[in-house]
Amino acid sequence: FGCLYHSLFTYRLSELIKRVPVISSNNQLGHSPRHILQTLLSPRVFPIGIQIRAGDRTMTRTSVPFDETTIFKRFKNFFNCSQQIINANIKLFRETNQIPIVFLLSDDIQIRHVALKRWKFSLECFQSFDNKCQSNNNSLNILANSNPVFHVSNANDRILALRLGIFDSFLFSLCEQHIFSINSGFGRFAAFASLKLRNIYSFFHNEQPSCQNQSVPLATAGYHWSGI
Repeated sequence: FGCLYHSLFTYRLSELIKRVPVISSNNQLGHSPRHILQTLLSPRVFPIGIQIRAGDRTMTRTSVPFDETTIFKRFKNFFNCSQQIINANIKLFRETNQIPIVFLLSDDIQIRHVALKRWKFSLECFQSFDNKCQSNNNSLNILANSNPVFHVSNANDRILALRLGIFDSFLFSLCEQHIFSINSGFGRFAAFASLKLRNIYSFFHNEQPSCQNQSVPLATAGYHWSGI
């Protein structure tokens, strides 16, 4: 069962939008939920979703120093895979005038902080008329919230934790391509629910950093992961 409880509940889009201001943040490192939703719904972007499950314990630990190089090395296969997907679709992006972006979800706030410091997606660039963002496909554009996440089993406000989980799952389902941790039920269901007719990629941590031979088709994902 695990994180698949998110699949039992969903809001209408209008209701989701109403709830976005409640969970917005003033944190300047990441993007607000409202900006993330607006960006993912824009026809100008080609969103690639990455969901990394580091473990439930990462949601409850206190702020401690961390080594950015070590964290990046451990999870770089996810980011390398997204770059390979972008490189393989450069012609498509030029023809459709779309900007490839990477929407990053993770239970570990440190992973999101490291990625945002390296490749934060500039909303100012995205909103500019000359669209300079599209000209550089050699650097990732990371779209992510930089706030801690809450597990519904240990959060003080379980209703809020559930809303946040549903909202993140909905955002992840808006992505055109999905990459996630093999042991993540949360990422699996959202990827299948998106019904995108593209292969889905999943990795272990510290695995060989490549997309090759790591994908499964949508129908297989539905059978093995969602019981459909």
